[in-house]
Amino acid sequence: MPAKSLSRHRSRPLLAALLLAVLVAAGCASRGPAPETHDWAPHQRDLQALRHWQLEGKLGYRSPEHNGSAFVRWQQRGEAFDLTLTGPFGAGATRISGDRQLAVLRQPGRDDIRAPTAAELTEWLLGWPLPVAEMVEWIKGVPAPASSRPLLNFNATGQLERLEQSGWQLQFDRFYPVGDFVLPGRIRGTQGDISFTLVIKAWLPGGDAP
Repeated sequence: MPAKSLSRHRSRPLLAALLLAVLVAAGCASRGPAPETHDWAPHQRDLQALRHWQLEGKLGYRSPEHNGSAFVRWQQRGEAFDLTLTGPFGAGATRISGDRQLAVLRQPGRDDIRAPTAAELTEWLLGWPLPVAEMVEWIKGVPAPASSRPLLNFNATGQLERLEQSGWQLQFDRFYPVGDFVLPGRIRGTQGDISFTLVIKAWLPGGDAP
């Protein structure tokens, strides 16, 4: 075989390998980089250190026993919380407040109901326990530090996109800047045949009610 032809044949594997490397590199770049530990860890610490906040939004939920929705107003001051659930046009206002030791459910014209946790009160109210203690952190787009070890997935810009923790599968999206933070505007949770969607309309870290 002439030398020119042999050189051409030998160059083909090299060209194929080069083309494959370019395609692999392009594929990796299109997926978006996962956040490095040094990027995510300070972000998580900053949000977990955010202990005073308020929000307004709408909660929709589905379960085998009940489907429904409610307007939500949540105020958090350290370990103390004040959660108000209201139906359309202000009907059926329910207030759950307390801390890590005690939770109290109040409804107009009825006796107060007390329980060790807010989750127990929401189970009485909704038919299933809304994980209020974990949601104090989930609402900010970070895992709950005192709960089970989470499984995390991030979007291309470094925010938490999916979280599996305490038996719940959660999705976060509609992130937007709020002061010094970037916070989710929608959280969807699923546990078996129970699901909820919380759409946050107003976020206020720190100050007065939105």
